[in-house]
Amino acid sequence: MNLPLLFARRYLLAKRSSNAINVITGISIAVIAVVTGAMVTVLSAVNGIADLVDTIYSPFDQDITISAAQGKTFERDTLDLAAILALPQVKQASWVIEENVLLQHGDQQAVATLKGVEDNYLAMSGMERFMYMGDPVLQRDGEPMALAGIALKVDLDLPLDDGIFKPLRISAPIRGRNLSTYQQRAFETEQLALSGAFSMNTEFDAKYVLVPLDLAADLLLYDRAVSALEVQLQPGTSLDRTANTLRSMLGDHLLVRTRYQKNELMYRTNATEKLVSFVVLAFIGLIGAFNIIASLTMMMIEKQRDMRVLVSMGATPRTVRAIFFQEGMLIVLAGTVIGLVLGLGFCLAQQHFGLVPMHDSVVEFYPVKVLAGDLLMIFLAVLGIGLLASYLPLRSLSKRFLQTATSA
Repeated sequence: MNLPLLFARRYLLAKRSSNAINVITGISIAVIAVVTGAMVTVLSAVNGIADLVDTIYSPFDQDITISAAQGKTFERDTLDLAAILALPQVKQASWVIEENVLLQHGDQQAVATLKGVEDNYLAMSGMERFMYMGDPVLQRDGEPMALAGIALKVDLDLPLDDGIFKPLRISAPIRGRNLSTYQQRAFETEQLALSGAFSMNTEFDAKYVLVPLDLAADLLLYDRAVSALEVQLQPGTSLDRTANTLRSMLGDHLLVRTRYQKNELMYRTNATEKLVSFVVLAFIGLIGAFNIIASLTMMMIEKQRDMRVLVSMGATPRTVRAIFFQEGMLIVLAGTVIGLVLGLGFCLAQQHFGLVPMHDSVVEFYPVKVLAGDLLMIFLAVLGIGLLASYLPLRSLSKRFLQTATSA
């Protein structure tokens, strides 16, 4: 039988002679609950934003990208595609050619990034979900077609599926030819129709145009050269472990990066924001936890008679200190549980009812994503704060009141 815990529970739930003790105890629980709920809400919001950013960028950043360690391109024969596709972690892959080109339509022109891909790349990117108009196809009736960002379509006033009267002209400089000397002959040009326009985010909508891989290779005179092999993994597969497996297979002449490593700054910034938010809220919780000191102090003043009785019955100072320490931890535990419930309740309400909207954004409501690891981290952090707030001042306070109780 845990005697200190039994006394602590009775002291927490029992009526006090002074209403001020009840008020201070209630404030202590409320502060811990508010800080805990805020931690759950803020960290879940940061997770939601990070997940949204990942979703927006993922169509053009597959799980793993294999590119040349030096230079812009490498020959397809330098790696064994069949061996890569045979790995159980790999779902599918696509060769990719990426280069800046000049787009022209009538009197309008724009510089964009041409991305030549295989047909299965559209499925890998989930392009169907991002179509603003038209169809997610790169060829029709055996003829190559292009997919462009909606901003490029608007800027160039491109019609859909018109490859005869007003086709899209794509021009790329021929390597080794000087513009001032060759003029128009310094460019290789292709004309094709637009099958559709996609909308992902402001950057991609004004940057990318997708075409069949073979057309991009002919336009850029790449022959068998490519910019990268983009690999999609099976759901639930570890990106880092698979990347390490591929590095050991391919050697040092090819660079293997996960999508997090390709956008390391962006993901590191999200992680830093999450850590800073957690530390700031934990510090606020530490300040708020000092209410526990006031509550324990007033409770020890009120319970001096009880302490005298316990000491006369043979209770040791350690036992008396344990009573008030566990009293403080019960306050923290109650506040933590209430805060977790409140935070989870708000997050679930946001997910289902959209309490906080996001105006002029890619999503209608502020995204939140609750992670079990975050809940555990918050629970342990708040308990740690409560442990410090309960234990550190208790030794000096208990000595003072125990001496009074013993001498009485």
